[in-house]
Amino acid sequence: MGLGPPVLALYRQLKAAGVFDDITDVMELGAQNVWCPQSELVKSLFKAFGKPEPSAEMLTRFANWKGSGLELYTALGFNYRCVDLDPQFNSIPLDLNFDPCPPEHAGKYGFVTNHGTSEHILNQYNVFKVMHDFTKPDGYMLHAVPFTVHLEHGYFNYQPNFFESLAKYNAYEVYGIWVGPDWQLASFIPWQPTLLDYLVLNAKTTHLLVALLQKKYDKPFCVPFQGVYEPMTSDRHLARYAMVVDGEIFDAARARQQVTAARNARLAELPGRDLLTELRRRISRRLTAPWRPQSSR
Repeated sequence: MGLGPPVLALYRQLKAAGVFDDITDVMELGAQNVWCPQSELVKSLFKAFGKPEPSAEMLTRFANWKGSGLELYTALGFNYRCVDLDPQFNSIPLDLNFDPCPPEHAGKYGFVTNHGTSEHILNQYNVFKVMHDFTKPDGYMLHAVPFTVHLEHGYFNYQPNFFESLAKYNAYEVYGIWVGPDWQLASFIPWQPTLLDYLVLNAKTTHLLVALLQKKYDKPFCVPFQGVYEPMTSDRHLARYAMVVDGEIFDAARARQQVTAARNARLAELPGRDLLTELRRRISRRLTAPWRPQSSR
């Protein structure tokens, strides 16, 4: 989908928040174009990075889909690479359905982006593993992908719980999850489920889901198991799944047992009245939680 006004506005905010302070190398999935007819937004982005104001020629290219991620990131001071079967922008030729991260690029990049690439890849396991493998510890992975509708745009739309599960099983830090009302608007809204009551859905809807995740440990990529079904799943089955916990890899069943034991230990340390309050809170939360179907047996 390329880099549009909402992404450039987010980059400016992330720069102000210090996210880019220690990042020198950027890797993009897909040789991305830049489109932003809002010249003041581009100028403010360059100013936030302490760079000279972009030339009129550059602003014109960005306004007419002629700009590139290579041009933008280089102007902002980053070393830039991308992967794509299209050879433009000096891309690394990877087929993300099949090809692994090249060893010489593993753990090298502080900022790895997925601006509307993964939804076009059938092999979701491989594309998210490759992205994980490109990223160095403490580096960031930014996803800006279809959320609702995007009719016939790609193979997939994404849900917030997908990125939450990726984070849980790989010990990523979730910096933020946002919704972009439209890919042409320079704004994002922090995700919460009640937003769906206010978003307009029709055949032209192009809501973006944006997730910024920080990789904390140099560990192999772990496939997540959707959390809502974990309580219904046996330890024998969950033991097939790996999970990073405090920098160590456990099978998911053992990790679940440890979390339960730690929770019970905390409860045991509570004074009697606090314990009663905590139990009441948990019972109330269970009673008010939305109904979910039980697994068939």
